[in-house]
Amino acid sequence: MMPLLALVLGLSMAAGSQLTAQDAPAIVSGKPVKLSCVGDSITGGFGVTKGMSWPDQIAKMLGGTCEVGNFGLGGTYLRAYQSTEYYLNAKRFNPDVVVIMLGTNDVRPLAWKNSKPNFVTDYMVMIKEFSELPTKPRIFVCYPPTITEPDASENNILELIPLVDEVAKRAKVGVIDIHGAFKGKADLIPDKIHPNDAGQTIIATTVYKALTGKTAAKEK
Repeated sequence: MMPLLALVLGLSMAAGSQLTAQDAPAIVSGKPVKLSCVGDSITGGFGVTKGMSWPDQIAKMLGGTCEVGNFGLGGTYLRAYQSTEYYLNAKRFNPDVVVIMLGTNDVRPLAWKNSKPNFVTDYMVMIKEFSELPTKPRIFVCYPPTITEPDASENNILELIPLVDEVAKRAKVGVIDIHGAFKGKADLIPDKIHPNDAGQTIIATTVYKALTGKTAAKEK
């Protein structure tokens, strides 16, 4: 218990020191920043047109002053991701802002019973490591998109969302509601898991607004 308690307390102090202006935009127009996009195949752009993944789209929305790194790894789980080169590269990128969207694979029926008990702890470890980078990045965690498979996955996402909220509260990081952005838009997820090009645009515009406080031009 003591090591875990020390981890949580240490993270709370580190996050509190890095985020002195929670209400200020994480990205200001014209200011050079580096953005790490961390996730699974949805972030990686599985099944979409080249250049239409949400990291690709948000890079265009943010303009030339923002360098965006796509560190999406297909098929990965929250804990497993932290043992990959993608994770190391996301940190080596030395981002000013980090957006994490993991959990879609964790909530699959055969995985959730193993992922759920350690989900908060595993997420806290990841955020702590990002928060300790020299750049002291602003960090945002996302609810994953809805899953329309006729199994328990969507119900498990509804169990995951409060856990993401708990992580955000403990670590003092931002939350982006990608799940809510797909309400009534199941047609944008043709294979029931991976958003299509238009669905990736939904993710990009939602993330853009969370990071900048502005509505993306494509939404106007």
